[in-house]
Amino acid sequence: MCGRMNISDHEGVQWLLGILGLSMSPVQRPRYNIAPTQTLDVVGVIDGESVLMPMSWGISMKIKGKKGQPITKRVPNSRDDKVWTSYLWRYLIPEQRVLIPVNGFYEWQRENKKLVAAYHITPATGPAIFFGGIYKKPKNEEDLPEVSIVTTRANDAMQKVHDRMPVILTSANAAGAWIQENDRESLDELMLPADNDTLNFTRVSDYVNKSTNEGEQCIEPLV
Repeated sequence: MCGRMNISDHEGVQWLLGILGLSMSPVQRPRYNIAPTQTLDVVGVIDGESVLMPMSWGISMKIKGKKGQPITKRVPNSRDDKVWTSYLWRYLIPEQRVLIPVNGFYEWQRENKKLVAAYHITPATGPAIFFGGIYKKPKNEEDLPEVSIVTTRANDAMQKVHDRMPVILTSANAAGAWIQENDRESLDELMLPADNDTLNFTRVSDYVNKSTNEGEQCIEPLV
């Protein structure tokens, strides 16, 4: 899936956004360990124009707590095989889609449910990539929309670490189609595993495991 992201190379993200004719504020602090509930800058369409907008990572849903009382949970990822049928996603996927620009993300390899290795996963070509996302509009104007990363089954390279991976839009045409197309067939064709040579995998230390840890130490290769 995807539970943590790196958006630390501002120039790299600017380069990616430039493909769509967009740019970010020139003042951006590096963020090496972004966790759910934090704010992301995403690309959406308003009145036919691509725009950059802030959203909160993780879509709220009500579930039963330990005592049977409803509690709110933030869900950072959605599944390609459920976005058209799940009550949580099916009203969002037809028209409420965005692009999430990132420099990389983290995934954890497990053995018998135990964490054994953390990986920083980055694009093999270029400094940044777009993930496909869907979002939920807020009930109150003062609140941010909530965004979820759409995931698909892992390719062979990713299978060594995890069985799911983000939907990655690897070209300007694919990125544009994700936020502009309306028919299900076209969108389903975009929700496929990326090619095996799309990503690089770098093992990093367990410093990144704690979401409050920040800085370059998160992405330092483990030697």
